[in-house]
Amino acid sequence: MTYSHKKSETQILVIGAGELGMAVLRAFSRKTKLYPQNKISVLLRDDAAQGSSGRQKKRLDALRKLGISIVKGDLEKQSVEQLSALFSAFDAVINCSGFVGGSGTQLKITQAVLSAGVARYFPWQFGVDYEVVGKGSGQEVWDEQLEVRHRLRAQKDTAWVIVSTGIFTSYLFEPGFGVVDDPGKTVYGLGDWDNAVTLTTPEDIGTLTAEIFFHQPLFRDEIIYIAGDTLTYRELADLMQAHWGENIQRKLLNNEKLRNDVQNYPDDIAAKYRLAFARSDGVAWSKAETFNARRGIATTTAAQWLESRQDR
Repeated sequence: MTYSHKKSETQILVIGAGELGMAVLRAFSRKTKLYPQNKISVLLRDDAAQGSSGRQKKRLDALRKLGISIVKGDLEKQSVEQLSALFSAFDAVINCSGFVGGSGTQLKITQAVLSAGVARYFPWQFGVDYEVVGKGSGQEVWDEQLEVRHRLRAQKDTAWVIVSTGIFTSYLFEPGFGVVDDPGKTVYGLGDWDNAVTLTTPEDIGTLTAEIFFHQPLFRDEIIYIAGDTLTYRELADLMQAHWGENIQRKLLNNEKLRNDVQNYPDDIAAKYRLAFARSDGVAWSKAETFNARRGIATTTAAQWLESRQDR
C-alpha cells in the first residue's frame, strides 16, 4: 500500500484520547486546515464513546469541535483479527494508547496494524531509546517495547516512524516518582549526578508528531528524536534550588540502593522507573540535535514548565 497526502481522502486513526492522545488530536486537527483531504478518527472504548461520565462527555464535546470522528474498539477484549479488521479501514495509525492495556497489549496492537496492511504506523514509543537500553532495564514494559521494534524492523509493508520523546515533563516532578521532593526541598539523583534525562510535554509531543507526520518527504522506518529539555540530575538540582529560592538537599541514590528498592518492593512501579532512568545512555539525548531544534521549533523547557505551574 502506498501512502500519499495527494489521495482524494486519507483516513488517519489515533488510538486513545488520554493526555497525549488529546494533544495529538488537537495538533492533527490544526493540520487538517492545511491538508483537508485528511480525515481524523479516534478509537475509544464503548463506555468512553457513550460519554458515561461528565468528564467523558466533556471530552466528546471537545472531539466534536475538533471535527474528530469516533470509532469504537477495545484493545483488551478484541482479538488481533478483530482489531486488524478495524484498522484495515485506515491509511495511518497513530498509537497513543499508553501502557494501560497491560502486558502484551503493544505487541497485540502492532501485530494487528501489520496484519491490516496499514500504510503508516506511529507506534506507542513516545519514550526512551529502547534499543540502546536493551532488555533487563528493571522496567518490564520496556522489554516489550523493544520487541515491538524488532517486529517493525522485520517487515517492509508498513512504514513506521518512532518519535522518541524521553519522559513526560510532568512525571519528572511527580512526588510519586521520587526524584523531586517539594515539601522536603530535596532532589534525588539517580545513579550518578551526571546521568541525564530528556523530557517533553504532551502538548509539544502532539505538535511535533503532527509536524513529523506531515513532513515532506515522508519519513519512513526512522526514529525521530525530539526534546523539550535535556538536563543532568545535577542541573535539575541547580534548577530546583533556583526555583525554590533556598538551599536544598541533594541525595544520590546509587544503583545498589535502586536495585534493592526494586527487589524489596516488587510492586512499586516508581521504584522500577527510578532504576530504569539511572543510566548514562538511552534515556537522554542532546536537544541541539533533535528534530525540533534543527527546524527552530520552540519547546517547553523544565524551567518554563515550572514557571507555568507556579503561575496557576
